[in-house]
Amino acid sequence: MIIERYVTREIVRPFLVIAGISGVIFTSYTAAVFLNEVAAGLIPAETLARLVLIKLLTALEVLLPVSLYFAVVFGFGRLYADGEIVALSASGISETRLAAIVLRFALLIAVLVACVSLIARPWAYQQQYQLRAAVEAKFDIKDLEARRVFVGSGSAYAIFAGTVDEQARSAGDVIVRVRESDRLRIVVAERLFQPPREESDPLLFRFEDGYVYQLDLQGNRDLVGKFRQLRLTLAPPRPEAIGYKSKAEGIRDLSGSLRPKDLAEFQWRLSAPVATVLIALLAVPLSRGGPRRGRFAKGLAAVVAFAVFFNLMTFAKNLVQEGFVGAVPGLWWPLVLLGLLLTVLFWRPSRSVHA
Repeated sequence: MIIERYVTREIVRPFLVIAGISGVIFTSYTAAVFLNEVAAGLIPAETLARLVLIKLLTALEVLLPVSLYFAVVFGFGRLYADGEIVALSASGISETRLAAIVLRFALLIAVLVACVSLIARPWAYQQQYQLRAAVEAKFDIKDLEARRVFVGSGSAYAIFAGTVDEQARSAGDVIVRVRESDRLRIVVAERLFQPPREESDPLLFRFEDGYVYQLDLQGNRDLVGKFRQLRLTLAPPRPEAIGYKSKAEGIRDLSGSLRPKDLAEFQWRLSAPVATVLIALLAVPLSRGGPRRGRFAKGLAAVVAFAVFFNLMTFAKNLVQEGFVGAVPGLWWPLVLLGLLLTVLFWRPSRSVHA
């Protein structure tokens, strides 16, 4: 039908614009944050683009619903401002019928959000955790700062150096603590050298003139030794061993878990497409207004309404995550409240449509 195509076009065009602008803004902000970490030497420059794209992928479950919500607000705002809603109403096209047009497009976006939330989200977080773990597992003498403590991946080792010479790949007045399964090794030396190595090679430290203390964590077999030279080799890094992370787990694994964090993550993923549809429908009555009031007249009210709903969802998730609330009502009560609000808003006739 011509009216359906016309109304849909009034939503799709601002949706694409808003989604594109919000995506660019989010990407720029994320890139700026990661650039600070690159400048500080916390992450290598070659992983920057990959980390930014991963963050953007996880953000789509919020950016897409937000873009749809404001697209409906602005699209219908223009129709109200130009008096077209009044003309449609006079032709027998009710607000409920217009909401049905919005619903069809919202269901399409909800499917995309469901794919992001249920499939792409755990994959993206797993990639992000593995990249972070791989970065943390790497160590180079250039990572040291004079008179600062460097803590290695998983706190397996820590290094303090009084001085650092990057060109000579050495450090002076060092204290190194290495934690193993049943013992703690502490090395105090005048000099530390790290020979160049490949990424897959184990970490190799060469010490000169110092003492080594080996503490038995399960008994009293402590040892103390003095050395002129000492070579200490650590096991190769294992960046894939990131441990259990709720955000990186599949939906099937989360569904059978009783842990509060898993339950919160599980319900958050399921609620994302539902929330997409509901807030898109909320935008329809929020757009009501008289002619010549401007398409952005309801912008502030729309922002406040969305902020309240999003904060309620975040609050509900925190309650479940901390174990204060169980599976019922879980994260569903903000959605139920929004559904009741929509019922009231659509039940009440809009005076502005007939104005």
